[in-house]
Amino acid sequence: MPQAPVARSGVAAALVALLGALGLLAAGCGNGKTTTTTNAQGQTVVSCQIAFAKTKFLLHTGIAAGAFYRYIYDPWRAGAFKKGAPGRAKALAKAAASGVVVVHELKIAARDAQCDGPALKALARPMTAAVGAAGALTSPASLTGGLGSIGTAGAAFDDLKSAAAAAGVSIKQR
Repeated sequence: MPQAPVARSGVAAALVALLGALGLLAAGCGNGKTTTTTNAQGQTVVSCQIAFAKTKFLLHTGIAAGAFYRYIYDPWRAGAFKKGAPGRAKALAKAAASGVVVVHELKIAARDAQCDGPALKALARPMTAAVGAAGALTSPASLTGGLGSIGTAGAAFDDLKSAAAAAGVSIKQR
């Protein structure tokens, strides 16, 4: 019986440590400040201040890639979206919801990339292509379209991973 208070205090300490870590993470993941100006040549120049922009880029891109491959691409390759497939409705609902998450996370990652050095700014084109391709995956009807939408999104993710690797950044599924 004397062990119980020690176990409870250990759990309490772990919970306090976890909450503290989450608080620090939230403090470092603010939206930052983004401003746009027009230079003498008429080009729009983005200047922004985001703490840990590269880290946040990797986190959000990893979440997007993980959601895409786990709930959209892999089930599509396994035939889960075909008519008559067992659990088709559930797979389509998960995929459509994941499509919304993928688009959201890619938009955040694109903003973070714009606020980092030239290496991540070079990923603007593949990021834009990935956001556009993922945007087509937000409804069950678009997911049953087959190779057109899902294959395009898969190719866009592959291009993004290749461009990121060339820029010295490794995107991992989260």
